[in-house]
This record gives sequence, C-alpha cells and structure tokens, in this order.
Amino acid sequence: MKNLLLIGAGAVVEHNYRYPLQHLERMGVIRVLGVIDPNEGRARAISKFFKSAKPYTDCETCLGDGNYDLAVIASPPGMHASHACAALSFGCHVLCEKPLATSLYDIRRMNEAARRADRILGVAFPRRFHAGFSDVAKLIAGGGLGENMRFVYREGSAFQWNIASDAVFRREVSGGGVLIDKGVHMLDQLYWLFGGPIEVETAFDDSHFGGVETNAALRLGFPLARGSLQVSWEYALNNGLHIWGSHGEVTLNGEDMLGYRSRTSNGWVRVPAKSDWPADLEEKARKRICPSEGIDCFEAELVAMLRSILYGEPFPVTGNDAEAVLEAITKAYERMEPLDKPWLSEAEESEAHSKHWNRGGLR
Repeated sequence: MKNLLLIGAGAVVEHNYRYPLQHLERMGVIRVLGVIDPNEGRARAISKFFKSAKPYTDCETCLGDGNYDLAVIASPPGMHASHACAALSFGCHVLCEKPLATSLYDIRRMNEAARRADRILGVAFPRRFHAGFSDVAKLIAGGGLGENMRFVYREGSAFQWNIASDAVFRREVSGGGVLIDKGVHMLDQLYWLFGGPIEVETAFDDSHFGGVETNAALRLGFPLARGSLQVSWEYALNNGLHIWGSHGEVTLNGEDMLGYRSRTSNGWVRVPAKSDWPADLEEKARKRICPSEGIDCFEAELVAMLRSILYGEPFPVTGNDAEAVLEAITKAYERMEPLDKPWLSEAEESEAHSKHWNRGGLR
C-alpha cells in the first residue's frame, strides 16, 4: 500500500481526484495520509473524505511529519515548482497538475530536482488516457492518415468551473488565462500526436492590461502537421479535433466514438474507441478500463503513476514533454496580438487594443 499526500485542496481535488482516490483506498492500494492547504477549512474538508488523512496548512510541517510515497500537487500553478521540489527533496514521487509550472525556469528546476532525487515527476494530463485520443495517436503513428496532415482543434464554453479561489484569474498565480488552462491540454495532445518542436506562427487573445485572456487563437506547426487551435472561456465553439491527411481524415469531439474516412471510402464511419489502460496494481494487470469520461481518465492516470513507482512502467507525460508545451505557450504569450472585436466601434476597439496586456512587452 502506498502512502499519498495531497498538496492543494481546491476544486480540482474535490471534483476530479476525490472519487478516484476514494476508490483506490477502498481497493486497498493507497492510503491518503495528508492534505495540505493554506486555507485550513479546505484542508479539513478534503481530509474528511479519507480515513487516515490529517489536515495541514504548510508543506514543511506535513512533509516532516509523515512518510509519503507519492505527492499529488493540485495547488495553484504558480506554486507548483516550490511544492514539487519540496516533496521531491523528502523522497516523494510527484504527480503534478497541469500546467507543470508557469515559467520554463521553474520546469527546468523541477526536472533537475526529480533527477537528483531519483524520483518520478509525472504531469497530470488525463486526456492522454482518453480512449478516443489514444486511438487517434495509434492511427497517426501507423500511417493511417498519410502525410501532409492538417488539423483544426476548437474547445469553447462559458466558464462554469466551481472554483474554490480566484487564483485562476490572477496572471501572477495562474500564468495566464484560457490558453494555459484549457489550451495547455490541447497543446499537449497535439504535441503527442504530431511531435515537436512546436512552432507558433501567429497568436491572438482578448486580454487587457493586468487581466487574463478569455479567448485565444493560434496558428501552429509541428513536424507532422500544421493547423489552428482556438479556445474560449466565453462561448461555445464548434468543439472537437479534425485532422486530415493524404490517406484519410478523422474527427473526435470528446465522445467514446470517433469518425473516420479514408480517401477510398464512400463516407464517414463511426468507430468505437478501443484503447484501454490497467485498472489495478497486479504486476500483470487483470483489470483494464477504456476511459471516455473525465473521472475514468483521472483514475487511469493515478493507476499509471502507481505502476510507474512499483514496476518502472513509463508514465505517459514527463517533465520534458511539459517543458516543450510550456515553451510554445511562452512564445504565444510573447507574440500575442489583440483579437479583433468587430462588435465595438472604431474608437472603442482602438482603446481596447491600447490596453492589450502584451503591449510594450511581456509583463
């Protein structure tokens, strides 16, 4: 049984990690021993869901008070580096929420801390475990779409996350707005599918000085494909990923089915997602799951992390992967131009552009 520490007791833990961790505790494979949050009420509220968990308000006391095998870091992104390095220095393996950090300097020192401690630094990108996306990755790797691939990836909806603090809206803590929140998932998936380095050709957002963006649009290049990414916290888009190449095309919109057609077929075929992942900690897994829902993806991710610790199985997303994605986001923020706002008058749009956060350089 592995002893686990939660660093951060906000909405992501309550909504995404709580149920998979409770299930793994009932299976007898983990035991949550500590929950850290500077808000003592939040730490106590989350610790009550686990039989042996004690609440703490600071890392140093908690880490010195217990013997933990794995730290799951779900604090605000600006704090990830200090929390991860502290946990690694105490001998913990680390699974850190996205984005791994808000600066390339911090990611590099996290990777170095993991190397020095000889511990795993896994990055929480649960979409890597989505069966449909895994199928698309296998299709591309097997040459099923051919060459000269193009893509369009859109994800937008009104912001509805039941937040526990305002950290997500403060650039100095979150690192940005919708691009580093939702867009980091999308960029990781595209990097997974098409390889790196990632070329940022153009970048636009709608933030004003001091704020964070609610809409962003990028033109991107990868070794295997070129295309566009659009993401919004404000309104629904024609959501989904569409990829086409010399041999065929595929669509995926988050469901457990994907659409596929080849250049020689008469039409689209709906294909059930098939990729599966281990669901237990037996050396040769007896149970496997085919995740299509968020909670299933989080559980598959936690099991994969535990199997990496136990058996040395490679974890799908490394700190080096996260560095490549954050490098692209950093370039995008450095090059951001204001999105057009045709609903404003010419004078209003001019004023809005003058307040764009990146005018005068990256802040």
